[in-house]
Amino acid sequence: MRKINLNFVRTLLCICLMVCSVCAFAAKKSDKAKGKNAKMPEWINQPSAVYPNASYITYVGSAADRSASEVNALQGLAAIFGQSVKSDSTANSRMTQAKENGLVANANVQTFSQEVKRKVDVDNLIGVETKEYWQDAANGTWYAIAVLDKSKAVEIYAEMIKKNASAIDTVLKNIGSDKNSFDAFGAYDFAEEIAVENEKHLNKISVIDNSLAGGLKSYCPSSKNFHAKKMEIAKNIPINIQTFNDEHGRYKQAFSKAVADAGFKGTFDDSVRYTLIAKFEFERSDTTDKKTVRCRYNCESYIVDATTGHQIVPFTVKGRESHVDYEEAQRKAEAALVEKIKKDFSEALYSYIRSAAE
Repeated sequence: MRKINLNFVRTLLCICLMVCSVCAFAAKKSDKAKGKNAKMPEWINQPSAVYPNASYITYVGSAADRSASEVNALQGLAAIFGQSVKSDSTANSRMTQAKENGLVANANVQTFSQEVKRKVDVDNLIGVETKEYWQDAANGTWYAIAVLDKSKAVEIYAEMIKKNASAIDTVLKNIGSDKNSFDAFGAYDFAEEIAVENEKHLNKISVIDNSLAGGLKSYCPSSKNFHAKKMEIAKNIPINIQTFNDEHGRYKQAFSKAVADAGFKGTFDDSVRYTLIAKFEFERSDTTDKKTVRCRYNCESYIVDATTGHQIVPFTVKGRESHVDYEEAQRKAEAALVEKIKKDFSEALYSYIRSAAE
């Protein structure tokens, strides 16, 4: 049997590895040279040559990676409409639910990747597509062009405006017989929110083709008018305020201010439909080292609707304050409680009314 020459095998393997390395280097060099010589697409420097201004609105974005270039292109196009595309502009839960239920118009945008959707609010980019990408192999820069088809976008926005106008009519027709109620206030508050959506849509149509916007104005009642009507209703809704364990009436005054700040009218008339009932508790506790003493405070409140008998607008405030002297700790607790009522109750009232209208 012939013996295998190990030295010969080692030499042969080394030669093969060297050849492969040379080939890979040559291929890489060839690819790089090809990238430098690749012709930049015309749409990068002159978008209108590929997407005529008469039919399209475009914006070219560039970045170190493809996704970022697309986001930049979308942001640039949105800026033409004066719109932000950041995700922190998302709608509240009531509007989101209304869109899911089909009451309010919602365009189903599926052309963007999940990564892009996380960075932009696609509802502000209806009718927009990222049409093309290109990477400059010489420096690695990515380019993307966002394109809005004017005729397609106008058609979508016009349809949404008309659907939203119908939604406003539906919301207002569902108001009960009591026109000065939380239900009526919530209905006009919702109508105002939908009207704001329509004003945004109409603004975009005006940018795309101002001549077409005039014919849709009749479907866009003013959100300011709905706001004025809402606040007029609030002024005609008295809320009777009753507090317990409120020796000096400080908490009643705090609730009265919060109610007034929300636009409603505080009263001591117990014959009205809505009565706010608030109870307060204070509790002493010593720290382990006995150097300070705490005063825990707790406020539990709700509004009784005399028409339905329901307890609504639950509102709770809890906390504690410390001091070497209990009386001082209690004084601090009372002051903190008053400030929290003034600061937070108005929003709690609005939040309840809005959630009830979902």
